[in-house]
Amino acid sequence: MPGPMVGPRRGQTTEKAKDFKKTTKKLVKSYLAKYKIPIIIVIIFAIGSTIFTIVGPKILGNATTEIFNGLVSKLSGGAGIDFGKVGQIALTLLGLYIVSAIFSFIQRFVMTNVTQKITYKLRNDVAVKINKLPMKYFDKRTNGEVLSVITNDIDTLSMNLNQSITEIITSICTILGILVMMFSISWQMTLISLIILPIAGILVSFIVRKSQKYFVRQQDYLGHVNGQVEEIYGGLNIVKVFNAEGKVTKDFEKANDELYHSGWKSQFLSGLMHPVMNFISNVGYVAVAVAGGYLAINGTITVGNIQSFIQYNKQFTRANKPISTNI
Repeated sequence: MPGPMVGPRRGQTTEKAKDFKKTTKKLVKSYLAKYKIPIIIVIIFAIGSTIFTIVGPKILGNATTEIFNGLVSKLSGGAGIDFGKVGQIALTLLGLYIVSAIFSFIQRFVMTNVTQKITYKLRNDVAVKINKLPMKYFDKRTNGEVLSVITNDIDTLSMNLNQSITEIITSICTILGILVMMFSISWQMTLISLIILPIAGILVSFIVRKSQKYFVRQQDYLGHVNGQVEEIYGGLNIVKVFNAEGKVTKDFEKANDELYHSGWKSQFLSGLMHPVMNFISNVGYVAVAVAGGYLAINGTITVGNIQSFIQYNKQFTRANKPISTNI
């Protein structure tokens, strides 16, 4: 029997639970609640890592402004660039990024440990549940479908827990922090970024709605194909005795063809999300650059502020990408 295929990776959508609220409540109460302290630690370090990362572009902009002012001063016959001050800014920035990386490593390490413990308990609970199920449950389902629940679905849940919780925390902190920093630089440029954002949200939501049904069909036929392969090879002698090779081959080709087409469509549609977001981001970059240049000429903001704002704009667009992991 071939090994079970892995579940969807980050950036893909999966089939939603029939009762999402009840499932989430049970997951939190029965599994996540036992790890309150580690999860609080994850939240604290995720927030800390995000804050240090957000402050970075602002400090880097100060270095750019110092270099620009030094060059202008040099051309005017002044002292030129103060490399000592630029070096201090660079060391401060390096220290912030190192602390941010350490915080990020700690929260990832703790969250991975919690996720693996939850997955271990969940597999044991599923094994106990499987042994208590009546035979009619297995009569209505192929072995591949049952194995898909034990392997693919639990692996997908584990991956989502490991990624989504920290992503949600960091995304919220990043959005709020970047908005504060952007407004502190220029409210005009911030409004331009906020106007472009809903356009990206509408396009991405359209793509997600279109791709969702194909991911559902892909997971469905994945179980069918795995079940057929296992049963055909396991009962190959019976298939030959009844001369059912043609029918079995035809059924497999039909299921495999459905899996291929649904997989292709789902991967293609989800793959559109990245270029669409890049296009919107580039449009925002151009608009912000033009507005920043105009404000810099008028003396409203500095050159370093323009650089900082462009970095914040990219981070803001990235942070607003949908987390396409549906447990």
